[in-house]
Amino acid sequence: MHGTHPKGSGRNSRSVTHARGLRAIVLAGFLIAGLWPLAGELAAQETKPAAEQPAIPTQNFAAGYDLVWDKLLVTLKSFDVLAVTNADKAAGKMMTAPYRYFKISSAKFPPVQDDYRDTYELFVEKKADKNTQVQIKRKFEFYDRTKPPNGDWVQREDIPNKAGISSSDIFNALNLEIAAAGLPAAR
Repeated sequence: MHGTHPKGSGRNSRSVTHARGLRAIVLAGFLIAGLWPLAGELAAQETKPAAEQPAIPTQNFAAGYDLVWDKLLVTLKSFDVLAVTNADKAAGKMMTAPYRYFKISSAKFPPVQDDYRDTYELFVEKKADKNTQVQIKRKFEFYDRTKPPNGDWVQREDIPNKAGISSSDIFNALNLEIAAAGLPAAR
């Protein structure tokens, strides 16, 4: 009885082995076909270029460097909470101290408070006699309570709607200061 199926069905061991091998090949084919799109996605992720840095908000003013510098200082002081910690007129750079604030993100009891802070780096550059460029770089951070041991400040690129003082708010106030001096708004 060598070569026949043990239960007497008439199959020999070669046909059983062939059937098992065929089943394994078909199963491997389904497995590869099912994972192939995933492999393609992984390969595409590896070849994607690095994310571009967001552009620094910029405005050009039809005014002299000294006037724009002075009006920018007045503008920052008008916000009361933005203290200028470093102002180097020759280098065209200003820094503010961190401005800390919070928002209540849940009205349910107990309320949830989200803590934020902003630091601004401002650049003023003379482009021509009556053409001065201002750039405002905002560093936005939130306090992450989940960071050990007691939480930590984490920088974010996505800024929640209406959180803090935006670069646009500063530019709008600066445009008002420039207009009060009788000069045109930014271009």
